[in-house]
Amino acid sequence: MARHLPRDDEILKIAAEVFFEQGYNGAKLEDIAKQAGIVKGSLYHYFESKEHMYERLIDEVKSLADIGAEAKSDLPVEDRLAEIVRRRVELVVRNPVEIGIISRHLVRMDGKAGEWARSYRRNFLHGLRDIIEEGQATGTFRPGDPDVLATFILGTITVITEWYRPGGRLGAEEIAEEMVAFVLQGVGVRPTRRRTRSQR
Repeated sequence: MARHLPRDDEILKIAAEVFFEQGYNGAKLEDIAKQAGIVKGSLYHYFESKEHMYERLIDEVKSLADIGAEAKSDLPVEDRLAEIVRRRVELVVRNPVEIGIISRHLVRMDGKAGEWARSYRRNFLHGLRDIIEEGQATGTFRPGDPDVLATFILGTITVITEWYRPGGRLGAEEIAEEMVAFVLQGVGVRPTRRRTRSQR
């Protein structure tokens, strides 16, 4: 782990991996402590309980997920779709474990955390569908069921959390541009690739 992080944030990053893999009920403080290189009792210097640790993690996930307006409303519809996909993919590949907790665990939970996760997913899906419907109405996008197309896009982005971890061959920008090209071609638009930092 990055040593510049405060120790409790470092432990929370480790805990996120354990919660992602095992879920809240399956995760054990012993596993988190072992991966952090400390004894279980030392965790209580940073967190009151497993519940407190998970609540901190959920707050962190919510903070990461709150990325504001997805795209400027005055952009052409194909550029708005590209931007909403680009921003979400970059968010996911920079924080795959934390964002993955939403789709793997939080959406199935009862209570406020589960309600927030389901609303977060639903709002993104509706935003995609609205853009697709607008593009179809103007003839920019090909005909097709907008709910199905939006769900395909959401699912493709969501599954990134299952296979991607930072430090791989491609960075956030490269993966985002691949996804944008894939999505635009899927709705019938020939994408114009945006140069990544490594290509400038």
